[in-house]
Amino acid sequence: KVTYANSMEAAVNVASTLIDKGAILLSPACASFDMFDDFEQRGRVFKDCVAKII
Repeated sequence: KVTYANSMEAAVNVASTLIDKGAILLSPACASFDMFDDFEQRGRVFKDCVAKII
């Protein structure tokens, strides 16, 4: 199943609805420069989004 999201927060929110219990894995397959300054910022935003839902 493929689900599209326009933001990291939206992607994490969708992912959280698709799991019963477990992990949400960030596994990017492309560069981050279209939405983030670098991979570190992308990782921080991901962690912040996950922290909001746990």
